[in-house]
Amino acid sequence: MIRINLVRGKRKKRREVNAGVAFLLAPLVVLAGTLYFHTTVTGRIASLDTDIQKANADIVRLKKEIGEVEKFKIRKAELQKKVDIISSLQKGRTTPVKMFEALSASIPEKCWIDQLSIQGENVALGGVALNNYTIANFMTALGQTGRFKEVTLGSADQATVMRVKLVRFNLTFRTVD
Repeated sequence: MIRINLVRGKRKKRREVNAGVAFLLAPLVVLAGTLYFHTTVTGRIASLDTDIQKANADIVRLKKEIGEVEKFKIRKAELQKKVDIISSLQKGRTTPVKMFEALSASIPEKCWIDQLSIQGENVALGGVALNNYTIANFMTALGQTGRFKEVTLGSADQATVMRVKLVRFNLTFRTVD
């Protein structure tokens, strides 16, 4: 059997949404959303502004450091030039001594040097000797030292010095490092 209850019991009333309240709440929600968006964006802008200021301060500091590094590089280059000059002078200091030592050891008796010109590797020498054999011995001795090469006789002319007949000569040769 089927039972049907025809007695009305206590039921809750359905409430209808009032259109007036909806029109009042909608602008308030929009206003609240706008205020929230505005404060969020303003805070983000302020945060980005401080980040930009920090970055600019870092840029200024780094430019200053870069300038100091460039000064150090320039100073290093200057000091390197000075070290190179000192090294070349140190190296060049012994070369002439060794060259003059070899030259003086090669000069035979009865031979005198009165002119000496050095330009880089090229040496020009002038002097007087007792005879041509002395000049030939001098040239041979210069070549055998190992310090000179390409010994060439420029001229050999007879000259009288204080009533003594001598031979005036000119030699050219190159130094060996």
